[in-house]
Amino acid sequence: MEEIKRYRCVKECSFEKCDGDGFFIENEYTYVSPGSIWQENKHLIAGGPDSVHLDREDGEPNTMEWCEPLKETLAECFEQIESIYA
Repeated sequence: MEEIKRYRCVKECSFEKCDGDGFFIENEYTYVSPGSIWQENKHLIAGGPDSVHLDREDGEPNTMEWCEPLKETLAECFEQIESIYA
């Protein structure tokens, strides 16, 4: 079984929006609101080795929200909560 780390946003943050191919969309941002729940995914789309890919767990149905904060932003704006195992 693999551990999937989960996080709760504790401080609002924003990230440049990217398309599905990892290209930044000029002047568009994704805002992450406190209280939202996210799961870590090992697949990076746009970030580098100092980033973590997070997929939103509690978003609207049939939408795919994700962000790739730097590890320092993860530590500042998110708290780790109970992991799940798959």
